Amino acid sequence: MTDLSHESGAACGCCAGTTARTPGVIENRPGLPEIAYRSGVHGDFLASMTAGLTRRSRPGLGRLRTRDPDDPAIALLDAWAVSCDILTFYSERLANESFLRTATERTSLQELGKLVAYRLDPGAAAETHLAFTLERPPVLPPRDPPDPGLTPPAVPAAVVLETGLRVQSVPGPGEAPQTFETVEAIEARPEWSALPAVRTRPYFPTINRIDAWLGGTGLGLARGTPLLLAGGDLVDDRWDVRLLTRVEEFAAKRLTHVVWEPGLGSWNPVNLPADAPEAYVLRKRLPVFGHNAPVWKAMNQQFRTDYLQQFTSVPAEGKEWPFFLAIRSLGPDTCEVDLDGSHPDVVGGSWVVLSQDATDFYRELYEVTVVAELSRSAFGVSGKITRLTLRGELHDGFDTPRDVTVWAVADPLVIAEAPDDSPVDATTIVVAGNGAAMREGRTLVLAGHTLGGVPRAEVVTLASAQAIPGGRTELTLLTAPAVPLARGDAVVFGNVARATHGETVSQILGSGDGRRGFQTFRLSQGPLTHVRAEGPRGTASTLDVRVDGVRWTELPTAYTAEPDERVFVTRDEPDGSVSVVFGDGDRGARPASGSLNVRATYRKGLGVAGNAAADAVSQATDRPLGLKGVTNPMPAIGGVDPETESRARASIPLPVRTLGRAVSLLDYADFAAAYSGIGKASAVVLPLRAGRTVVVTVADVASRPPAQPMLDRLEGELRRAGDPHVLVEVVATRPASFRIAIGLRIDAVYERDAVMAAVEARLREVYGPVVRALGEPVHRSAVIATAAAVPGVVAVDLDRLYRATAGLQPRLLADPARVAGSSLVGVELLALSDAPFDWLQEMP
Repeated sequence: MTDLSHESGAACGCCAGTTARTPGVIENRPGLPEIAYRSGVHGDFLASMTAGLTRRSRPGLGRLRTRDPDDPAIALLDAWAVSCDILTFYSERLANESFLRTATERTSLQELGKLVAYRLDPGAAAETHLAFTLERPPVLPPRDPPDPGLTPPAVPAAVVLETGLRVQSVPGPGEAPQTFETVEAIEARPEWSALPAVRTRPYFPTINRIDAWLGGTGLGLARGTPLLLAGGDLVDDRWDVRLLTRVEEFAAKRLTHVVWEPGLGSWNPVNLPADAPEAYVLRKRLPVFGHNAPVWKAMNQQFRTDYLQQFTSVPAEGKEWPFFLAIRSLGPDTCEVDLDGSHPDVVGGSWVVLSQDATDFYRELYEVTVVAELSRSAFGVSGKITRLTLRGELHDGFDTPRDVTVWAVADPLVIAEAPDDSPVDATTIVVAGNGAAMREGRTLVLAGHTLGGVPRAEVVTLASAQAIPGGRTELTLLTAPAVPLARGDAVVFGNVARATHGETVSQILGSGDGRRGFQTFRLSQGPLTHVRAEGPRGTASTLDVRVDGVRWTELPTAYTAEPDERVFVTRDEPDGSVSVVFGDGDRGARPASGSLNVRATYRKGLGVAGNAAADAVSQATDRPLGLKGVTNPMPAIGGVDPETESRARASIPLPVRTLGRAVSLLDYADFAAAYSGIGKASAVVLPLRAGRTVVVTVADVASRPPAQPMLDRLEGELRRAGDPHVLVEVVATRPASFRIAIGLRIDAVYERDAVMAAVEARLREVYGPVVRALGEPVHRSAVIATAAAVPGVVAVDLDRLYRATAGLQPRLLADPARVAGSSLVGVELLALSDAPFDWLQEMP
């Protein structure tokens, strides 16, 4: 058999299939997401071994003339080629797993991170504030003696809600209940459960005031009704009576608004309204006896002569009857008046007003002391009268009974406070209820709706609480609410405790063995809860390990530990569990030998599953005596899942670039990006009022603006890691969107609807907020290229690319960080709008 080896260099093609194809040449350019590292595949290995059968150096194989796959020798080569294929496949996988850019396995990334002292972010537990409602002591009906066994247990006036109180969330569709535990102990009282903001304001009847608010509706008031405002001071005339000009009822508020003219009191002469008047409506206008007497001049002369004989002295004859008076003096501050007819509803102790409006406008207030019903004949008339003995100032301004009217039957009214529609936006809030015993520094939650009707709640800190009249409390806060709330439903929750996602677990890890180094125990439940804390990564473990009851300290590494130091480290296992590793006696102490003397207390649960909606955490698992209910007025925030593989590839180099400090702008951005829960970061220097300031804009791992507590913590860490003389501000990104309209020409061999859907999906993938960078612009050419790269697309016509006003822009720029008015705003994150495209259609 002719020797046609691969070294022969034959190029005529007649020797095809007789040359070796392995080992293949491996070439990889930089920046590839996956590298090639195989010397060959199954076909290459089989072809090379088959070609080797004709080698001159192997004369013993010359008699093997067949290449039939069924031949046992060829089948053996085929089996070996399969083994080589598998071997090189895994060799290539191992090679890929050895580089940060190409590694896909979480274990590989964990090991690569260890090379630079980086540990994959374990995630973080969500946190929220829980508002507790306590049972008020029941009001028992009078019963003497009480029935045996029916007396309810005494409800404590105050309850201490201890740390670790468990509350579960009510899961929505497709969700699982999540357990939260309080992380602080608070004193709670029933009266602090909910303190509504007072919805009214004092509205005293002061001088010149022309209106008032009265409690209730259906008061029987109308235009022209007399309203009396009196305080009992008749000597100094500290009272007012006015005729109503407008009456408005507000059934929802159970108030009536009344208006009159002129204003209360006067300055000339000085006559001030009563300091704390009571309001009365004068229901009846009654005539004085003699108001219907015949005209004196109309009586004949004989009648007038006979009439005058009853008087010892008479005035000169005038147009009216002699001694024709509406009111008669009985002594100092006492007088009497006769009402025409019987009026049993005018009683002693009530107020009456004598009004003379016809000839000379004058009114005077009196208190009825005695009421008597009599018959009287005078002035040519006779009939029943009601004689009132009055206490008050006798004034000579009242003339004949024809000109005087008595306003009587005074029904009391309640002077109410005016509705207060002002927003709750100040540091001082007046609430209904007794909260005066709350101490300075107590955490409260202010909840309600914004002026636009959006539900909102925020945490506030109490500076002082002071009881004020009317069963109210004036609360003073350290800072004013960040967003004004509508007063109508604003409420202050006083029994508030901070809580985090996770449930406490107690586990016996095992028995210590002082003879063994690096003794390892695995936590049986997980995921291990990490909560927000100060530090470069922004989280801390909840793991507490004790040996023989003595607490050991967790370190990130035992390399610097002393031989007798009671420390341990934790290790992430491939299955996601966590192991506790003790020292070997050189780097960290060994646990003492004992039986089941190694114990751990930790919490399990974290991630975005704990980001419960407002009022979702409402099932109290632990119920101390007196606890009635619980809820979270604000949504739980801050829950972050363990770091993903794609995120880890970008994050692992960051600590090496910053080395725990921030000097350059890139350091500030990298430090922020490595913080737990932060997905994107950028930094610029801006000339602010305080001076040149490093402004760091961040977005969370879901490319949304982070919550303010996370921004505050990150800002504190950046100040600790950076130059103390450098000013730093951390702000949230501003989400922004753009819209497009696009036409496509589709290859006839492709399904039209499938290509359309693929184009939309690809554009949303490339220009979605998750993959977009802060401040990244959008170019028209890039949008066209993205759509054109979808299989089946022949041509692309981008008709619209705009942000606000419809049009076709060559590019769209994201707004940088800047000062807007008096506030600092972050860099925009410009992404494709979630709304449907203006159109996505096939070109004609």
